[in-house]
Amino acid sequence: MGVSSTEDESVAGKPRKPPGGGSPAVSVAQILTGADTPVGAGFLVPGGAVVTCAHVVVNAGCGPGDVLTLRFPQAPGTPRATGTVLPGPWRAPGDEDLAVIQLTGTPPSVPELLVGLAHGAEGRPVWSFGFPRSTFDSGHEGTARAGGRLRVGGGDHWLLQLHEANTVARGFSGAPVVDTATGLVIGMVTALPGADRNQRGLNIAYATPGETLRQAWPALKPKDVCPYQDFRAFTREHARWFHGRDRAKEQVLGHLASRRRGLLLQGPSGSGKSSLVQAGVLPALPPGWRSVTVRAEASLTAALERAGLADAGPGADRGAAPGSGPVSGPARGRSVLAAVERFLARSAGTEHLLLVVDQFEELLTSPAPGHGTPPTADEEKAVLRELTEVVESCAPVTVLLVMRNDFYPRLADRAPRLLDAVKPVVDMPPTLTSGELRDIITKPAADARLRFDAELPQTILTEVMSGGRYDTAPDEVRVTVLPLLEKTLTLLWEHRSDNLLTYEAYDRVGRFGGSLAQWQDGVLSQLDDRQKAVARRVLALLVRHDRTGESLDTRRPRSVAALRTLACGPAADEATVDHVLAVLARERIIVVRSSDESGGAPSPVAELVHDLLIDKWPQLRRWSATYAEFDAWLDHALERAERWRGTRNPGDLLQGTDLTLGQRWRHEFGLPVPADEFLRRSERHRRRRRVQAAAALSAVPVFAVLAATGVIDIGVPGTGRAHDPAASASAYPGTESGARALLLKAGAGTDADLVESLKPTHADYQAVFQPEFAARAERFYRTAAPLPSGAWAKPEQTMLRMWSATTDQIRTGTGPAVDAFPGGYARLKDAFKPGLTVYYWKYTEPGEPYGMSFDGLIHVNGHWALFPKPWRASAS
Repeated sequence: MGVSSTEDESVAGKPRKPPGGGSPAVSVAQILTGADTPVGAGFLVPGGAVVTCAHVVVNAGCGPGDVLTLRFPQAPGTPRATGTVLPGPWRAPGDEDLAVIQLTGTPPSVPELLVGLAHGAEGRPVWSFGFPRSTFDSGHEGTARAGGRLRVGGGDHWLLQLHEANTVARGFSGAPVVDTATGLVIGMVTALPGADRNQRGLNIAYATPGETLRQAWPALKPKDVCPYQDFRAFTREHARWFHGRDRAKEQVLGHLASRRRGLLLQGPSGSGKSSLVQAGVLPALPPGWRSVTVRAEASLTAALERAGLADAGPGADRGAAPGSGPVSGPARGRSVLAAVERFLARSAGTEHLLLVVDQFEELLTSPAPGHGTPPTADEEKAVLRELTEVVESCAPVTVLLVMRNDFYPRLADRAPRLLDAVKPVVDMPPTLTSGELRDIITKPAADARLRFDAELPQTILTEVMSGGRYDTAPDEVRVTVLPLLEKTLTLLWEHRSDNLLTYEAYDRVGRFGGSLAQWQDGVLSQLDDRQKAVARRVLALLVRHDRTGESLDTRRPRSVAALRTLACGPAADEATVDHVLAVLARERIIVVRSSDESGGAPSPVAELVHDLLIDKWPQLRRWSATYAEFDAWLDHALERAERWRGTRNPGDLLQGTDLTLGQRWRHEFGLPVPADEFLRRSERHRRRRRVQAAAALSAVPVFAVLAATGVIDIGVPGTGRAHDPAASASAYPGTESGARALLLKAGAGTDADLVESLKPTHADYQAVFQPEFAARAERFYRTAAPLPSGAWAKPEQTMLRMWSATTDQIRTGTGPAVDAFPGGYARLKDAFKPGLTVYYWKYTEPGEPYGMSFDGLIHVNGHWALFPKPWRASAS
């Protein structure tokens, strides 16, 4: 658990306990002669070796290559061991006087001691344990105070001088010198000079410093491996350092044990979903199970093929692949299911396959129809169908989808059949207990042989608990503290003192709350003004803005080639962009990975290291907001370009505001080649249209005369002659995505005409309600119930939560959304006509369940109409 209680502190010169617990004396060995006579001490170090003095080994009648015996008098049962004196680290008694004995077996009850550096320990109390003949056979303690290092003989031979060493006597040769403040061995007792004829020097001893020990035997150096994972997800290789998530792991493994065909694991960003699967679940799969893991991306089938599912992509040939064995039905040929069956057929000993699709939300980030943005890609639809096919098959396979929970409504909208196939959904536990957090903080350090300053783990735990507890129980915090905690611990490790994690380092990195800001500021301080401007653009362009209101902004991977164009503007400076990308990647703000989605040579793709950066970095949110309009335009332009290439319809070229914005963005940002070429083609088309328009100018006087005499109605706004009150509402499709787009617009309060257009007409009342109630409702809404005006949502309410139920479900009281509706609808169940869909919605702050509530939106007679709280009309 690490050092976090007073019993482990240095009190009255007592040393800290070694990592295995107990007194360090347990780790001290007696070096024995062949006649079982002790001749000195040694101490157990990592790797199953004992370090001692060379002169002790010589006194035992041995030398390099010889086997000798030793015992651990303070360990339970006084275990004995044998070992071989290694020739490599041997330093003769007249030189540095060092020997390393490699044991044939390490007693299980004996912990290893860690070797640190003597530098910086001057003046601190030290502790030792040896076997002088004048005391008990099982040894006794000695104390002293560390002095400075002394050069011996004018060469590179150094000794550590110990003061106040009266209790360190003969028989301590080879004993460890332990810094009582850190619990680390900073030297090995080598010599006692003794008093001169005037009895001076009685309290002086000398030790070989830890620097010399580690130089002679490099295995004593602490492993330069960080047990914390920064913003990166834990993988199977990091399973030894993955702690504190047993509740979630057992929950997922329990579902897999029943061999469910499909499973959806969801949780908020930063809750550790990927780490749980990679480092917790996969290493614990039952015998006979194999796993294939892919990350959802633009071409999931290509990713599956790279992961080992050959021919997973759709193709014209749906026949069986040669040598693949008999397959039938939809599993034939090139499909995900066919690839799964071929994989199982050639994998001897595999009883069940777990197919993991991580970051599944990436498949759902293309906007849905009705938002003024591209429709769902055909490939996305095909992949969702293919995954549904696998889940519904009889093959011995389980599909595990790992997804952010704020994408659940989008999955329900786009792939309801797949969602039904993977229910019930497994939710990540939303909180962590203090015990789980303590394991996350201390257990990786213990495994990596790291030590904490006294009470530092408790200090970190206290700050995490106070910073992450909002609406949780007193002993719990939100699980979303994990990324920031891992970043803090990683920075603490990077600023460690040897293998000690210190308060000084913790303060230096900004502690738990400020570590992220200090890290970000430190990265940007490495750049000059020009490079900082490019960095801001790079980071902003790696944010995907969710324009549907269904979820928070997310990371957006972009190719390095695109960033070179977009981030430096028209004045191309690719060298600056590459330098910025290198710095951001080195400091782990971004990651750059290869992508061969096209099937060709891999091309580098950059993305933010974690969504937490968007949530916790206010500057990044401000930078990305300035690029949101450009981002939307670019997506729209590329979609139009793709459509135009297929249709060659001039109506698909950019026109009006789209064209004007494109010219602005080209001068401000620079554009990717496909977008720039499409913009230029659109400009040429507009010039041709203007030439044609100029040729028709001679007809203008005649047109004006006809209009003045009333022969032609030019539809002057405000006259009512050409104004349709429902025109604005009818511009939104009568689908769930159309309703969502309309409500986002109305919530912002920027279109008063839109709200006005939602007023029902007489025909609308007749189409929605039964005849008797229709007349009453019309009178009520026209006289006593005006529609809400202004912005429907507060500025901070950026999320839209929406439910829908058919009038048939309202009448029968069935359907999953009915319970969410206001209770007044139950009183009005017989007043509705069948076959309609009613929407109820809320504007909320991100992550909050409550907000501004509205209801009664219905698509009728080709447009949207609003009937808020219709049950109130029954009392009118």
